[in-house]
Amino acid sequence: MIQLSKILCPTDYSDTSDKAVRYAIEFARRVNAHVRFLHIQEPEGIVRKSGNEETPMSDNFTKMLLAEKKRGLQADVKIVSGVPTDAIIKHAHEWFADLIIMGSHGRSGLIRLMMGSVAEAVFRSAAVPVLLVKQDAVDKAIPG
Repeated sequence: MIQLSKILCPTDYSDTSDKAVRYAIEFARRVNAHVRFLHIQEPEGIVRKSGNEETPMSDNFTKMLLAEKKRGLQADVKIVSGVPTDAIIKHAHEWFADLIIMGSHGRSGLIRLMMGSVAEAVFRSAAVPVLLVKQDAVDKAIPG
């Protein structure tokens, strides 16, 4: 029998990772698992895609997490520094995650070749199953 008690959900607070966060919350509820939201702060000298450098957690994410925890969600947040792919793989291993749920922009072709994909690299390198939630995925999570 498959036992899923720890779900790791990397987030950068973007719309794409927000969709994965919602999937992780619903999945964790259904299997009674603990979900850890992992935010990676990139080292100095690496250009960031987000304009949200002054605060490690967005206000919307904080409010949503507090509301979900009040409703019984077992969850916590871990903020680490590093290269996203490496940090996700390392943390999944050290925390003994059973599953990684993360967002994917769904880029293809030349754009993906030039930019690379953190989600694809994690998918290929992780020792545990990875559920990728595409940015344009249909919302299937049941509202509260």
